[in-house]
Amino acid sequence: MTHTTTLQMRAVFGDRYGTADRLDVRTVPVPELADDRVLIRVHASSVNAYDHHMTTGTPLMARSMAGIRAPKRPVPGSDVAGVIEAVGAAVEGFEVGDRVFGGVGFGAWAEFAVANPRGITHIPEGVSFEDAAATPMAGLTALQALRDLASVQPGERVIVNGASGGVGTFAVQIARALGATVTAVCSTGKVDQARSIGADRVIDYTAVDFTTEAGEYDVLLDNAGTRGWFATRRTLVEGGRNVTITGPKHLVFGPMRNMLFRKALSMMDSRTFVSGTARTVRADLEALAAMLAEGSIRPVIERTWPLEDAPRALAALAEGHAAGKHVIVV
Repeated sequence: MTHTTTLQMRAVFGDRYGTADRLDVRTVPVPELADDRVLIRVHASSVNAYDHHMTTGTPLMARSMAGIRAPKRPVPGSDVAGVIEAVGAAVEGFEVGDRVFGGVGFGAWAEFAVANPRGITHIPEGVSFEDAAATPMAGLTALQALRDLASVQPGERVIVNGASGGVGTFAVQIARALGATVTAVCSTGKVDQARSIGADRVIDYTAVDFTTEAGEYDVLLDNAGTRGWFATRRTLVEGGRNVTITGPKHLVFGPMRNMLFRKALSMMDSRTFVSGTARTVRADLEALAAMLAEGSIRPVIERTWPLEDAPRALAALAEGHAAGKHVIVV
């Protein structure tokens, strides 16, 4: 099959920054295949905060990646799961017909997407496209935060603040898989969900302030970032680790200003502060694939949407009350 710009596909499209209602579904050219890339027939994708930042252009520093005046790549969507349709001449390890998942950065909200082979891996037998699509960015964020930034060890006590969204639900499960005892912090309506995915204890933040529990935890994975350094450090033992992956969004710098302030304060403390963003690494995708195959993690999917309703899915995520992942089925 020769792929040229004369071949067409359906795709979500947005050539201006703005809210989700500026996106629509259009017929656009199938992306051309370079020698070092693969073409995936997309079966499912999912919605991440990253997609919101890239389509709205906020915080403004996101435009350094997405495009200063308008999106450089008008088809959004990073997470992808599907079947390889074509393989570039320089690609090894993948064949036409392979079921794969991973991250493409942009372009997954479409019938076809081009991927760098270093950012995808094979979907394990028995794992659905929907579950695979829900995993990459949220799963990588949680895995790298807990395993690499926090260095969670078996027997340690981990508290996950913001345990109900995509990253939070993976974090609870991955912390358990690493051998930790896990406390989940979420709202009243998500308490049962947190228990169902393996939290040893659940704190309803509308009833209990988790920061009043002094010295109870070795690691805090803060997936909310709304509490200050002095409040959150109180929850940690001497030498405890605070890993924060989001926070209040400044118009220009996003959560970075808040992160730098916390980092400065932690330099005078025995508790450490670390922040980071997910990196799409094939070895880590393979680790997540193994966890999916053995059942130690399972994506929590709040809702699936057809491709035509992807803008509505993005708007739902932007409301900030997700109970797991929103998945787009193509």
